[in-house]
Amino acid sequence: MSRSVRRGIFFNLDNTLANSASALHGAFERFGALCGAAPSDAMFAEMGGLSVPMAVALLKRRWSLPHTLDELQRHYVPLIDAAFLEIAPAPGAATTLEAAFHNGWSVGVVTAVSAARSRGWLARTKLAAYVDIVVGGDEIVLGKPEPEPYRIALARSGCARELSIAVEDSPNGAKSALAASMRCYGMAPDGAASAAWPEGVRLIERIDELVPELERQRARRMAGHRR
Repeated sequence: MSRSVRRGIFFNLDNTLANSASALHGAFERFGALCGAAPSDAMFAEMGGLSVPMAVALLKRRWSLPHTLDELQRHYVPLIDAAFLEIAPAPGAATTLEAAFHNGWSVGVVTAVSAARSRGWLARTKLAAYVDIVVGGDEIVLGKPEPEPYRIALARSGCARELSIAVEDSPNGAKSALAASMRCYGMAPDGAASAAWPEGVRLIERIDELVPELERQRARRMAGHRR
């Protein structure tokens, strides 16, 4: 559903709205086994925020794989599709989306995951009703950390960048939001802050820590109307 509002909140999907780390790591390991490569946690972390084509190109280069990019994608995509059938919402995701939607925010998903796969997951988890727009990795040319994904989200939603915020799980995603001149929250579960986060990102442990801010905006508007 599309609403004419100027204040937006835009969420990454993986490890932000979706509790996806374990399932996607499993897909990554199975892909490595198919390719005869040795997957590592460091390589998996490096892929954070990348679309499947970009991730496959990175792995082809790092693992010196002889296969074509098309062949590698044909192996990897079914593994990702299967993983998304197992992925549940992150703790607090439904509460946060509902609070944003009902307090007058335009809600978007800005992700390296394809638009169709993202919408399918949102529908399956019954979160789609709270989401106004989806910007998928297959709809952009220059992905995160470039600003294009968030610029598209702002244009598509009609939101003002100075009134909007992004919620990301990776430094690449945060850099994308900051480059689009937006405020950004970074997911750092269990207080695991990293020096890799760019300056200006506010770290949170759970997504529902945002609910008080989302509710304050409505209270401020109502107070303004009573004056």
